[in-house]
Amino acid sequence: MAADNDKTQIQSAETAEPKPAAKKSNKLLLFGGIGVGLLVIGVALAVFVLKPMLAGGEEAKAGSAKKTEKSDTKSGHGDKKSESKPKSDHGKASDAIVYSIKDIVVNPAGTAGSRFLSVSFGFELESPGLATEFEAREPIVRDVLITILSSKTLADLTDAKHKEVMRVQIKKRLSQVLNTEELAGVYYTDFVLQ
Repeated sequence: MAADNDKTQIQSAETAEPKPAAKKSNKLLLFGGIGVGLLVIGVALAVFVLKPMLAGGEEAKAGSAKKTEKSDTKSGHGDKKSESKPKSDHGKASDAIVYSIKDIVVNPAGTAGSRFLSVSFGFELESPGLATEFEAREPIVRDVLITILSSKTLADLTDAKHKEVMRVQIKKRLSQVLNTEELAGVYYTDFVLQ
């Protein structure tokens, strides 16, 4: 009987040792699988999400560098530019000229100089001749913009509906001053109120 007890103890000792080893290799396999899974997810994220985002950023940088070069050659200091952009009209592409006037800074009405508005505009023009006239008469265009913007109160400037009214006022007044009907659109390209 003592021999049977020794045999049972030896067998239980032998079978007891492999169980912890099996548990260790199961844990190792589990954590290894999780690690490989995370690695695969990271690579997929980099390929399908980050790469297109970075590629789009590089294209935007290259595009803005080209625009800056055009701007610098036309104005000398980069604060205005005239360029052609495709305009979609129910699937048809045509060339529209967009003339930019940047950094109009005014004090809104009723603020006693304690607040300011910085605005930049893009004007969609129907002819290249009008772009030349805009460039030649830019001080007059800036005066019209400053006069209209500085007459607005803070409530007017923060109301989305009134921004549309200002857009129409600017278009109407510039069409009168420049004596043209070729001003197709007025766009806010920058609007900062502080």
